[in-house]
Amino acid sequence: MPTVYVFAVVTLAILSCLSALAGFWVGDLDRLPMQWGLDGRPTWYAPKWIALGFIPVIGVIVMATVAVSHGPGGDGSGVARNMATVGAILVAAEIVYLFMLRRHLTG
Repeated sequence: MPTVYVFAVVTLAILSCLSALAGFWVGDLDRLPMQWGLDGRPTWYAPKWIALGFIPVIGVIVMATVAVSHGPGGDGSGVARNMATVGAILVAAEIVYLFMLRRHLTG
């Protein structure tokens, strides 16, 4: 399996696991905050499945775009580097979101 796809699969597995774990600790809440204002209060909410699935779905879209950008020829190291960078950004975004969500839920 080319390195590009390994980075994509690992990143998507991490994002999915983080969202699944968050689904357990948010309990039976129907709606979760999606965005916070400068004062630290949520500005809008979404259903739980959208809130926890948003970044993993964006990850699939972005990673598929990066993966297909790998044209014929070349060793693909540039695309693998791009995929690793995109993966790191997505995982960081998910962690920041879950941190903010946890902080909001615990008061």
